[in-house]
Amino acid sequence: MKSTKKNFEEQLNRLQEIIDILDNSDTPLEEMMKVYEEGIELTKILKDYLNKAELKVIEIGKGLENQIEEPILI
Repeated sequence: MKSTKKNFEEQLNRLQEIIDILDNSDTPLEEMMKVYEEGIELTKILKDYLNKAELKVIEIGKGLENQIEEPILI
């Protein structure tokens, strides 16, 4: 599955669909294995996205701290 073209919310929604499929006891085992693999890949992609977002927030926060700590010249 090429997930890179979908946005975060679309990928998260697909992961929820996968969870619902896996929770359904009527789902054939072969399909469960297929969607399980897809779910693992989506989990990796979403975790990476969140890690990058966290780093960006930290970077922005440090930039704001530096601006606040700089003396204002009048």
